[in-house]
Amino acid sequence: MAGIGVRLPGTTRLAGLLVPSSLRAFAQEAPEHEQALAAATAAVSAASPRTPGTAGATATVWASSTAGLAAYAETCADIPKAGPGRVSPRRTAHSAFTAPATAISVGLGLDGPYLNLTGRQDAGAHAVTEAVRMLRRDRCVRVVVGGSAATSVWRTGPDGDPAEAALCVVLRRNAPGGRETAIRPVHRARWARHGINAFVHSCLARMDGPADRLVLSASAAEAPAPDVLAPLCAAPPLRVEERFGDLGAAGGVAAVIAAVALTADHSCAEQPGSRVLALALGSGNAVAVEVTSPRKGPR
Repeated sequence: MAGIGVRLPGTTRLAGLLVPSSLRAFAQEAPEHEQALAAATAAVSAASPRTPGTAGATATVWASSTAGLAAYAETCADIPKAGPGRVSPRRTAHSAFTAPATAISVGLGLDGPYLNLTGRQDAGAHAVTEAVRMLRRDRCVRVVVGGSAATSVWRTGPDGDPAEAALCVVLRRNAPGGRETAIRPVHRARWARHGINAFVHSCLARMDGPADRLVLSASAAEAPAPDVLAPLCAAPPLRVEERFGDLGAAGGVAAVIAAVALTADHSCAEQPGSRVLALALGSGNAVAVEVTSPRKGPR
């Protein structure tokens, strides 16, 4: 891991992911793809001093639940009133579900492949696993990966608490003997088919042992009981949605980056851990990602 960019209502700091907030929307309204680009720009800027003269392609992987739908609905409403020629062609690009990934790839001049994922919380953590896969298969030398969320009628529900955010991390292969935070996919499965207990035991079989801390991203309807997750980690899970509201696909990315924050030295009340497991559940799918601090050393 080389750099992180955080855009949450009220904070742009990594430690802000560990402080509960009642804010759900940004003070200044901006399209989701602009918030995504801002987070990616911050992450790439933070990564640049660590990757001087990096040669090779930089890929983009981005996750969102409803990106582009608000702009698409606005376009559909405006065309009958003003006519096709009166609607800005820029609106077309902004109304695509690939808008955040395209804005980042084009805006930052990234020359590698780009991938867009949509879904619930699991899609965000899945984006991280796909970024690692790209690196392992030598499709690029680094990946700008993240997720974003915006409040809109498309994310409003009777039991929902939709919130906005854009979070990004720049991944690269750790240099031999390097002392960087490591991110490793553990397991991805359809837990609705075999049950959450089977998924938990599969994760344990792939890990060196229980994690020091656990970060969970899941809706209230899909969040498992604490005793179900206890084998993965003795400490109570830190749940993204309880702190920031429902971020949809961006919640899975938030879980991974919150895990990174827990492995870092900081001056907040949360107890850090050397190995933190990020777990994202959504639509019957589950993704687990392990984050290991430099203090833990190589596996």
